[in-house]
Amino acid sequence: MANERLARTNQVQTTNNHKTMKNKILITGILLLLTLFAYGGDEKVKPYPLNTCLVCGMKFGNMGKPYVFVYKGQEIKVCNESEKKDFDKDPEKYMKKFADAEAKLKK
Repeated sequence: MANERLARTNQVQTTNNHKTMKNKILITGILLLLTLFAYGGDEKVKPYPLNTCLVCGMKFGNMGKPYVFVYKGQEIKVCNESEKKDFDKDPEKYMKKFADAEAKLKK
């Protein structure tokens, strides 16, 4: 009798665990879809037109591959990940610097 109760309890716990796991998977999927819609997954990224680091101004080529990331639809290149952290501290400062440098290229 005690064994039957224990077996039923285990069965109920297993069923509850499966339901909990299914719910977690469902919620994760919904959050993923919402994230994709929020960031407009098909948005085109504008290429980085400069041949210098946006943070320090060094010319690319001698120190290896630049660290590349996207900020508000614009590809940005810096020398390394630590300069990305500098960018993150004041992105508007660097985006103004970018806009000024890009305007000079167009002249």
